[in-house]
Amino acid sequence: MSVLESIPHAIADGPRERSLGLRWWLLIGATCTVLVLGYLLSAGLIALVTATASNAGFSPLVVLLAALPGWLVLHQSALTITGAPLSVLPLLPTAAVMLLIAAASAWVARRSRLRRPDQAWPVIATMGLVHAFVGAAIALVLAGPFRAVPVDAFLSCGLTATAASAAGVANRCGLIYLVWERVEAEVWSGLRIGLLALSAVVAAGGVVLLVGICASAPDMVASMARSGAAGDAIGTSLLSLLYLPNGVLAGWAFAAGTGLSLGGLTVQPLHATPGPVPDLPLLAILPSQEGPGWSAAALVLPLAAGALVGFACRRVSGGVSHRLLAVGVAACVAALGTLVLAQVAGGDLGGGQFSPVSLRPLELAAMTMCWIGIPAAAVTWLAGPVDFEEPVPAGGDTAEGADPAADADASETDSLPVDADDVNEDSAEDAESPADADGEQPSTSDVDAEPEADAVDPDDFDPEIPHAREPLSSTRSAHSEIDPSEFDGDTGSDWTVDEARREAWTRDGGQNRAD
Repeated sequence: MSVLESIPHAIADGPRERSLGLRWWLLIGATCTVLVLGYLLSAGLIALVTATASNAGFSPLVVLLAALPGWLVLHQSALTITGAPLSVLPLLPTAAVMLLIAAASAWVARRSRLRRPDQAWPVIATMGLVHAFVGAAIALVLAGPFRAVPVDAFLSCGLTATAASAAGVANRCGLIYLVWERVEAEVWSGLRIGLLALSAVVAAGGVVLLVGICASAPDMVASMARSGAAGDAIGTSLLSLLYLPNGVLAGWAFAAGTGLSLGGLTVQPLHATPGPVPDLPLLAILPSQEGPGWSAAALVLPLAAGALVGFACRRVSGGVSHRLLAVGVAACVAALGTLVLAQVAGGDLGGGQFSPVSLRPLELAAMTMCWIGIPAAAVTWLAGPVDFEEPVPAGGDTAEGADPAADADASETDSLPVDADDVNEDSAEDAESPADADGEQPSTSDVDAEPEADAVDPDDFDPEIPHAREPLSSTRSAHSEIDPSEFDGDTGSDWTVDEARREAWTRDGGQNRAD
């Protein structure tokens, strides 16, 4: 190997090492930012409640200290307040924190150009472990009225952050593609339709909650009036707002027929057992006596959700068995999601007459599978598949030499999930020829194409070794010597030149050379 051939590899080692270190700094910075923003969110909510309360004095130091157990609440870590257990925690701030973690993980993966599944685990593991150890540390230092079990804090904070981070990098790093290429087509369709079924479950629960709020609006206003001053009413209203996702899940449990229980209170579509409830505006929608007969109309919503899933499964290619398999997978996905959410939404509420709060997760998951699977199977069986009209070629019914297997492969490739951000970035990265993140040595022709996104270090702007141009006597065409990576314009445009313009250019060039 000559000296000139070894120079690009030697020069490329430094930027690659700096790029790897820069990626770790990006990950550490994003993780710390998420921790700080979560703490500020907790402190902001506590400051709003204490500032508007009538008999509470506002102290910044108290707010900052109270934000530590509030941070655990954001990650669904159970607390003990003056000896009373509290594990029925609001889901709305938890959803906000998970979206923040997912967005930060996706940003790190995009800036670091992580594209393979084996490149995703450092981001997921870092987010999960850092949140887990921070939660355990907060649980260890808590004193006074607030207590938390360190092991519970470690698991709850770590699992919350891990799930959110995995969702953020799943598409970017090919985790979704990894599942897609390892399952059958009908199973993949069932997984996608299962997300639709879970969305239908949430929508049905939201409809039940909305109807309950509209029907119990006077009772909710009376509950806020009993709070006393305007600041106390703001606090109870804010608390009810944070528990809205819990109310949506309770609405689905009511519509599915399993109902919910709050201490001695039991609420079902066809039966209700009265009992005491906390004086909160959101809980004013719970009936205090035997349920009315019109509440049985809520059972129509699960049927509609199952029918929607059935119509979606009609588009699955193959025979009846393939469509029914997609229905089964979709029902399992909806049941599993409902089981997890119902388990998280329930728990202890002070350990007194209002405890425990239960959505009956196992019964709700079984009923969800039945409500989704049975109507969907009936619809996809009776209605049959959707007929897709294939366009007939103009030259005849079937072109000679056409390969049906190739067409099937092309259709499967088209169904592959694609991220819009990846499409925009791929067009730019094709012109830049970036190297892989695991330190692979670039070739001599790839040294000039240093990744633009990684060029945040001023040292990366070192002089580059120019390409060795071929002599003018080469047989290569003139337009093939143009390197698209040397320009900032659209590299995907056509470089062909009109024949008349080329002849004119050649003629003018020849005259200039003659002159």
